[in-house]
Amino acid sequence: MRLRHIEILLAIMRTGSISRAAELMCISQPAMSKALAQTEHGLGFALFKRTNNRLVPTREAEILFAESHKLQSNIESLRNLARNLASQPQGYLRVGCLPSLGVSLIPEAVQQFRLSHPEVSLRIQTRHTTELITALFTRDLDIGVGVEPPRSPGITAVELGRTALVCVGPPGDDSTEPIGMEEVVTRDWISIGSVDPLGEFIRRELETLGLDGHVASIEAQTWYVARALAARGVGLTLIDELSARMGADQVSVRPVLPTLSMGVYALWRDGELESNAGKAFVDMLRACVENMGSHAISKSGPTFPICA
Repeated sequence: MRLRHIEILLAIMRTGSISRAAELMCISQPAMSKALAQTEHGLGFALFKRTNNRLVPTREAEILFAESHKLQSNIESLRNLARNLASQPQGYLRVGCLPSLGVSLIPEAVQQFRLSHPEVSLRIQTRHTTELITALFTRDLDIGVGVEPPRSPGITAVELGRTALVCVGPPGDDSTEPIGMEEVVTRDWISIGSVDPLGEFIRRELETLGLDGHVASIEAQTWYVARALAARGVGLTLIDELSARMGADQVSVRPVLPTLSMGVYALWRDGELESNAGKAFVDMLRACVENMGSHAISKSGPTFPICA
């Protein structure tokens, strides 16, 4: 199936008629009819049937349309990329991050970066850690942002700062005293499992403390579900401070004992962070992590604000 065949299929499926599809593709109606006939001949099956003077797609056409639509989106992204590279070869960045950082650190960094570098186009993707590293190797990403990523040969990992592990509960809890991890896991504990780096970090620390035998009341798999449940008084959850700040629901946040923190890292292929835009974005990430960390709970006990 050639690209031209895909364009013809998409045009007719989107417009519903040969004449409107011809207008969309800036060709005559007879030329469109001929192109459709050639496409069907090449494929070996019909794409449309005429019913009451209407074109009705066959099941084969509907299946191809679903897949062709994805391809067309990728082609359009490729065209946009080519235009960006032509107009500003050093002004296009593809950034990938963990889902949790995609609603906490990254929006802040992008907002500040765009103020100082409005000429740079950004493409933001959320992926899990292994996917981030794979995308860097395949050059689908320029920069990855993760938490405690595994060491990978060929990948440079630079710590931007650290985010504290905190206990999140309902907004009515006004205590500013640290809470022991043993108390958290022996109460109505909402676990986030061990699928993502944060969950795996918590699992290892509980094992080190000899607390890995405690079964969570609820396993939420993701930090944002765990946070939402904690906000409703279902239980307590352990998440990182950056994630604790995010979300629509008000919560209370307390430091935990022992004091623990996780590193937030920028990742890129060895020797390939060469553009000024890429270096500037990493610097902005570092500044945002530092700024967000300046509101952290200190060991002496200043109040960590109830956050929305």
